[in-house]
Order: sequence, then C-alpha cells, then structure tokens
Amino acid sequence: MDRGMSMPNMLEHKVYPYEMLTVTNRGRAKLPKDVDRTRLERHLSSEVFFNIFRMEIHEFDRLPLWKRNDMKKKAKLF
Repeated sequence: MDRGMSMPNMLEHKVYPYEMLTVTNRGRAKLPKDVDRTRLERHLSSEVFFNIFRMEIHEFDRLPLWKRNDMKKKAKLF
C-alpha cells in the first residue's frame, strides 16, 4: 500500500464508461489495470449507475449480496 494515499483517496474509484466495464458472451474485454474487478459498478459515474440500476449507490449497498450480484449479472457487470 502506498503510504502517501489517504483513506478517502483509497476509497475513490476512477470512473470509466459503462461500455469499457461490461462482460460479453465472449468474455470480459481487457479492463484498465486500476479497475476493481469484483466491484465494477463502483467505476460508473453516479448518473450512469442510477440509469442502470434505478437506485443510488447507497441503496444498492444495502441490498443482500445475492441481489446485488443478480443485478450486476443482468447489467453485464459481473
């Protein structure tokens, strides 16, 4: 871990276009190196996130894991 990074900076994720993060039938496109592969939805802008999931990120976080995973699969972000 880089000691120069503060906790808020470590929690922030770089935003990428939805198309760069989706998984297709042929497999995942090459993702940028700094993408958290287990939390692709975190790399969406808040507006795009809302358009895809029809809820705010804090509402999404309150859902059970199985429900979040199901929604991410439907959105091709799993």
